[in-house]
Amino acid sequence: MKVESFLSAAPHKSVSEDSIVLNEKINVYGVFDGATPLMPFKDENGMNGAYLASNIFKDYFFRLYQSNFSLVEGIMAANRMLREHMEKYKVNQEKYENLWSTCAAIIKIEKDGKISYAQLGDCMIIAEYQNGTIKALTRDTVKDISYRAKAWREEQRKQGIKIPAEEYYQDRTQQLIFNRSLANKENGYTVANGKKEVLNFIQHGQVNISEIKTLLMITDGLFHPNYSIEETFRKIHTIGLQVYSMELEQYEKRNNLRSDDKTGIMIKLI
Repeated sequence: MKVESFLSAAPHKSVSEDSIVLNEKINVYGVFDGATPLMPFKDENGMNGAYLASNIFKDYFFRLYQSNFSLVEGIMAANRMLREHMEKYKVNQEKYENLWSTCAAIIKIEKDGKISYAQLGDCMIIAEYQNGTIKALTRDTVKDISYRAKAWREEQRKQGIKIPAEEYYQDRTQQLIFNRSLANKENGYTVANGKKEVLNFIQHGQVNISEIKTLLMITDGLFHPNYSIEETFRKIHTIGLQVYSMELEQYEKRNNLRSDDKTGIMIKLI
């Protein structure tokens, strides 16, 4: 088994809000992508809620996760830790925009010849099968969230619920605040944010290790605007995570595109 990993902060950030876990002792690997906060908060070390959320998950799966737990149980335990940290810092958890939150993509190589996986948000897990098929094991639930949010608002207005006119949501901050209110709701998106509802929305499953050649876990910073997720896999598989990340960052710079933290793990099982 060969494990390649990569993590880098976006050019405009001093520290990455992504994190990575490589727990070789119990064969647990994962990437976490903290959601950039909408409200100002810094802890005593100057770290924001996105950094703290993704690193709470990383620390949990590296130090505290027990191999007899399922990945879903692990996510829920890390999610409780996240809630407790917010309580410690007196974060008002009634308002969704205040919540520290993180997306996640985690795999565990089990002793029974299976690979378990679990996912939240827009972190992705892609598998290459022995027969050459490349397939995403997970669905990006953040994709098109603004369209779904708009449809949600229109539906609410039809039911006579008072919601500001669409002009109000042309303000990026107001749009994002509304989007956050759809966390772990039907037609919303999935994310670990300390709330118990996340349990109902974790994508999880198992594949037979004998069928899998390669596994790739990435945060959305590695998505290429011109590639499908399968094409992204092929490119990373060919040139490696680091070279791909550098080429993508240069492409984003040339085209004045927003660049995000870039994190990935590629596991070649043969």
